[in-house]
Amino acid sequence: MKKKIILLMAISLSVLSCQEDDITYRPLNAVNEATVLKSATDFENAVRGAYVYMKSGSGYGGEFIIDTEVMTDNLIYNPGGRGTNLDGFRWLSTENSAHFDFYEAGYRPAEMASKVINAIGVLPPGPERDNFEGEARFVRALGHFDLVRSYSKIPTQSGDALGSLGVYYLKTYEPFFRPTRPTVQDSYDNIINDLLIAKDKISASNSVVAGRASLSAVDALLSRVYLYMGDYPNAALYGQKALDNATGTMGTIATGTNFVKLWDDANVNGVLFKVAIQDVDQITAGNVFFQGGANARKSEYVVSKELMDLYKDTDIRKTAYIANSKYAGKFYNHVIKYDGRGTGTANLGDIKVIRIEEALLNKAEAEYRMNGGGLATLDMLRSKRYSDFTPGTETGQDLLDAILLERRLELAFEFDRFYTLKRLGMDLNRSETDGQFSDGSGTPANVTFIAAGDFRWQMPIPKYYRELNPNYQQNPGY
Repeated sequence: MKKKIILLMAISLSVLSCQEDDITYRPLNAVNEATVLKSATDFENAVRGAYVYMKSGSGYGGEFIIDTEVMTDNLIYNPGGRGTNLDGFRWLSTENSAHFDFYEAGYRPAEMASKVINAIGVLPPGPERDNFEGEARFVRALGHFDLVRSYSKIPTQSGDALGSLGVYYLKTYEPFFRPTRPTVQDSYDNIINDLLIAKDKISASNSVVAGRASLSAVDALLSRVYLYMGDYPNAALYGQKALDNATGTMGTIATGTNFVKLWDDANVNGVLFKVAIQDVDQITAGNVFFQGGANARKSEYVVSKELMDLYKDTDIRKTAYIANSKYAGKFYNHVIKYDGRGTGTANLGDIKVIRIEEALLNKAEAEYRMNGGGLATLDMLRSKRYSDFTPGTETGQDLLDAILLERRLELAFEFDRFYTLKRLGMDLNRSETDGQFSDGSGTPANVTFIAAGDFRWQMPIPKYYRELNPNYQQNPGY
């Protein structure tokens, strides 16, 4: 008989079921709940286990990638696919049937990280202990940040955001504790606190190749969080620190063929933190976009014609991210960012979570919002992407538009577009006429406009969590 362990970190409850069809989900190199953390080996395994939990199918291992894209104008549904994630594309999530179920995926790594943080005092002081704690605090902060930006308002989204419902910050595992929801301000304060401590403790020599968080990754995440908070001086500051602290290939912005090969895992240029997927894991995150080989891709969602037209022919990203090819006699613009390493299992590859290019974009936007600057920082990125690059001359609104355009083009299909629209308080606008085929013909989206103030920008808290903890408030509108 197999067991399925469901960790409900959001409400700090643990439910154990024993059913014939259940499956075990526990990383083989992680300590379980009954294990006492005593030695450095124990802590090493626990930290690695926290990283392993990020691979879950509802997290970075698949669904989080597509869930954060189908609600945007970057993709359009292909009726010739399997019909997955349609509730998300049509903005139809409810508490009974949410297309977006990131709760467990966000809290599982955070729970393991908290176990490390709370027990770290048993190790002797020194760099090894500090690094374990630094990594754990990074993991905990990242999980909670993804939760709060998904299920709560973003501070810059509206004037009432900071006082609205945030998410419970899991610091201690208490099985029968039933918390209420704190404010967004409280959630962000906890995230910043963890990251500032992590910055002082994490090792600069951690291996990005092995999927360990780097010092530069902490800086870049701080830059992202401060940008969401509207704290532009700190967003710019930590964006620059991410650049300064990126060592070796982390500090290299890939260009040309190397940038194309980055997505085949041939290098890690500019990658500050990734979820490392091993062949043995058989986690094929790219399946959320399409199935089949390079010559017969059957896509679930394809690049919208509006986005496709924004990529110039001289932009290397057009080749790195998108493939135009036939399926069943029709041409589509397929998303190939997660199509794998080109060897072994199709659509299996590492998930790039934080890249140095985002730190540049955070810094450029923050500089613009502080004093109208950011052009030089933006050109650092554009010079690496366009074969016919010439220095920009934009000022004012044109410069801001250019910064946001490059953000969309650079971070397309990397869990950014939905949150950018949300944090800027923008409406969702999709074409009313363009369909799924590469020439724009086909079936248009049935939902083409969502107002910035719509309650659905905040995902519903799943009903089964609230049934276990009635104190945990649902988001307004559901």
